[in-house]
Amino acid sequence: MDNNSCGCNVCSTREDLPWEGRGTDLPIAGCRFTLYPMTDRYVDIILGSLEKTDTSYVWSETDALSTVYRGKLPYVADAVKALFVNAYRSGVHMALEGQFSKGCPGDIAGDSLLEKDGEAPNAKSAEGIHFPVKCKLALYPMGVGNYIDDIAKVWYMAQDRGLEPTTIHYATRISGDVHEVFDYLRDVCALMDESAVPHYILHFTVNCNSPTKE
Repeated sequence: MDNNSCGCNVCSTREDLPWEGRGTDLPIAGCRFTLYPMTDRYVDIILGSLEKTDTSYVWSETDALSTVYRGKLPYVADAVKALFVNAYRSGVHMALEGQFSKGCPGDIAGDSLLEKDGEAPNAKSAEGIHFPVKCKLALYPMGVGNYIDDIAKVWYMAQDRGLEPTTIHYATRISGDVHEVFDYLRDVCALMDESAVPHYILHFTVNCNSPTKE
């Protein structure tokens, strides 16, 4: 697929847009997210999780609203999952809201680590921690006429993996082990790359220990 068909490269050259002249052809994936431990110990939990999570394979920045990780998709997804897993406390309601994205016409070529290779640094340390999570997600494949087919593909991917996808208003809901859910989110992004989707956004919320009865 020609990336010009999405309009992203055209948008980056329009002088009337605030991101005129930006954009990158580098394979930079990113995730911007916010972690919410529902407890008065939230500061200790967040800082403790950051200490345990190896972020040396991603470029990271935190401000008053959120944190962003940028780099190669496998390493970005690894760091986001590890941060949530390392923050887990039995009985503590916690949520992580975020979005994966790649190919934004307003992106830049910097602020990333693309020279890293090998196994994701948190793969071993986080693999022994398991707990159930619920997740809602919404995928936006940008600039492709067959976007609904891409959305259907990831719905069936969740079904094939036993994540019990349910269509809800404005999103899809899944549930499963924390590793299964985060690995699925990573693989949705990888599928968009394989499908040559030039720009995509995957918005998600992962939740554990919710007190809401259903």
